[in-house]
Amino acid sequence: MGFTRRELIEFMDGLVELASEENKATAVLVKERFISDFEKSYEYEKEVREEVSYLPPYYIAAMPDDVQEEIRKKVIEALTEVGECTPENIDSAMCSKIYDLEDLIDIREYVRRMEEEQRKQVEQKRRGGR
Repeated sequence: MGFTRRELIEFMDGLVELASEENKATAVLVKERFISDFEKSYEYEKEVREEVSYLPPYYIAAMPDDVQEEIRKKVIEALTEVGECTPENIDSAMCSKIYDLEDLIDIREYVRRMEEEQRKQVEQKRRGGR
């Protein structure tokens, strides 16, 4: 039995979670390169490719305070709109991974920020290691 693209990404995300904190950024880059190489070898139909997006497992609590505050405001707005704005629901959302909020708020901007920050850290480690 084979993996769907989403299942493959979820599996690889699970492996990344097992990496030590020092190696996590490198593990994410290796995973992204693997997925990219795999997709080039076995191309998906365009419709499928657009439907499934890559969402890394970033915990909101690990994000900078200003980003957490932006997310909190958007979560409160979204929960208020659906009539579920309680302190428990807000706390639960803020303790989750960013992709857990995909159905509640637009998370692409935050994912992009975290990926850029992670790339910077990896690049700094590479420069420092030489």
